[in-house]
Amino acid sequence: MTDDLDIKILKELQKNSRIPFRDLAKKFNVSAQTISDRVNKMIKNGIIKKFTLDCDLSKLGYELTFFVHVNTEISKLKKVAEEMEKYSELYSIHIATGEHDIFAMGVARDTDHLYEIIENKISQIDGAEKTITYVSLKMIKDVEKIDVVTR
Repeated sequence: MTDDLDIKILKELQKNSRIPFRDLAKKFNVSAQTISDRVNKMIKNGIIKKFTLDCDLSKLGYELTFFVHVNTEISKLKKVAEEMEKYSELYSIHIATGEHDIFAMGVARDTDHLYEIIENKISQIDGAEKTITYVSLKMIKDVEKIDVVTR
């Protein structure tokens, strides 16, 4: 179980996962070893899953963010989703309920690249029957963290 210090540590690590433990220790008036022990315990318990990097993909040439909904043969649903995992342009894939079987979010360099992803990759997967694609015009909110880490 987490306590108030764990929550404070998590909030700071969500802002900057590279913050030195000694800086956290000073901020919370505890030893750096205490911070280290708490972080290691949260890693061991699966509370902290990973430390990550947030890149501006547009600066790497990926100008378009898109969403693709895929309908599948129900018997091939999992296989289609697993096949989609192989495409580096897709970074979030969900099997869902409702009108569409799979929702995916991805990036493309431009509309030609997006066409190539849809036409030559996703549409060619055995069991993928129909795709509906949406292009994001402007991102309003991008959440790196969900502020449920509160008491």
